[in-house]
Amino acid sequence: MMDKKINGTKKEYVWMVVLSVIALFPNIFFLFYGNKALLAALFLFALSCLFYLLPCLFLRKRVFFIIQGIFVLLAPLEAAHIYLNRMPATAAFLLSIIDTNQEESFELLSAIKFPLVILFLFWAFYFFIVFVRIKNTCLFKSNLTKWIGVPVFVGMIITGYATGYNKEIYPYSLMFRTYQVFAAKKEIKAGREKMKNFRFNAVKKDTVYEKEVYVFVIGETGRYSSYSINGYRRNTSPMLEKTENLVSYTDFHSEANITTSSLPVILTRASALDYERSYVEKSFVDAFKEAGFKTYWIAYQSANNQFIRRISGDADKEYFRVPHFSDTANFDEQLWPYLDDVLAGNDRKALIVIHTLGSHFRYNYRYPASFEVFSPSLKGAFDYALISAKNKEMFVNTYDNSILYTDFFLAGTIRKIDSLQAVSTLVYVADHGENLFDTEANIVFHGGSEYTPYDFHVPFFVWTSDKYNIRYPSKVENLNRNKDKKLSTHYIFYSMLDMAGITFPEQISDRSIVSETLREDSIRYILNTNMEVQKGF
Repeated sequence: MMDKKINGTKKEYVWMVVLSVIALFPNIFFLFYGNKALLAALFLFALSCLFYLLPCLFLRKRVFFIIQGIFVLLAPLEAAHIYLNRMPATAAFLLSIIDTNQEESFELLSAIKFPLVILFLFWAFYFFIVFVRIKNTCLFKSNLTKWIGVPVFVGMIITGYATGYNKEIYPYSLMFRTYQVFAAKKEIKAGREKMKNFRFNAVKKDTVYEKEVYVFVIGETGRYSSYSINGYRRNTSPMLEKTENLVSYTDFHSEANITTSSLPVILTRASALDYERSYVEKSFVDAFKEAGFKTYWIAYQSANNQFIRRISGDADKEYFRVPHFSDTANFDEQLWPYLDDVLAGNDRKALIVIHTLGSHFRYNYRYPASFEVFSPSLKGAFDYALISAKNKEMFVNTYDNSILYTDFFLAGTIRKIDSLQAVSTLVYVADHGENLFDTEANIVFHGGSEYTPYDFHVPFFVWTSDKYNIRYPSKVENLNRNKDKKLSTHYIFYSMLDMAGITFPEQISDRSIVSETLREDSIRYILNTNMEVQKGF
């Protein structure tokens, strides 16, 4: 009987080890695949194990593993981020998940059906063992052991905070980042109340009797270096290169490498150094409206983004085309009917913001078959198992095809505006860049902690109509003179207003691209994916 009890206890210990390995999988994965040096990775893993085990001092075994099971359910999220970015999940990553529409989420899930089945079986196995093989008894019954554990626990917290590793130990890192996300959401909500009575006191400082139309296009995942107009070896922007009155800025950078962080800097007076301003101030769209312009928001994404919906909701009219991400026909030209409706109106002064899908991954779903120029590509159905440096050629070819289509969309949009014979401009900027296995680290996509210049160096195009050139010759002269200056997205707010001849009491002329006093950035700053300020490129 005693032998049977001992054997039963041994089996239970074996099962506890198995469950612990499952629960610690993200930590084990990070040890071998993360971005830490070996000694740092080992120290972090040892700290992770201690953090994991200490609750055993105070909880019954089954309760302990049930609680850990919550984090087992979330482990794939952490493991996926480590796989793509070689680092624990970041605040920006979690925020982007919350703001992502369901269709985009289902796109990813549909592409990984088989791994999901394995994952569900894995979860079922974990909880089956917890409820069937683990007794609901205490592992440590001695109070002395518990009292010894308390100072150890406190010492670990101090060590974790002193080294900064507390933010990298799963699941505590995930809990900390989740808190950051909801704190940011709370600030946005509180800011919405504060800005109800906010005004720029913006006015149109000159009288223009002709029709005025200003268009601002937000691109998605655009690399400066992938446009032939910017010197790329492939002919990826033939139509823009033939477009008259178009200026391409050579050294323009986004201040974040993920959409949810970059858009507030693009649309408001916020910057990487002063990001909180975006929570309490309105956007240049609101300033245009104050100055007497009709404002329109036409979008193919961010329908679930609270920040964007606040701005679009205050515009005179908003059009959201919600994409079905499993559909292979999500093309930006499908926004043109909404644009045509606006342009056909009788507005004397209008601002139109167009938020495109651009080169949003999956690249092969962002352009029709007629733009399948560079091959071999990721044509047709896409398997996420293809994400590998050995498939770099296919990734680059597919991405370049999407840029070729963006060229077509922008040139076509310019033609529509130009046909109005109005005082008009079009400004295009990508929210962030993209990595395509460009470096020895084989980084791909964007939004990771190991970022490169490809994350931030974005295309920035400005087109002006003939009537605009006649009406504002000095602005056009300055626009061309400033095209090689070192600039960032926090210049956009002031530039958009100045281009339209709008002023407000706090206007800063040396941050406008059409000003002769434009002062370039001496140091560029960026927001990393944990919303921390760092020096950029």
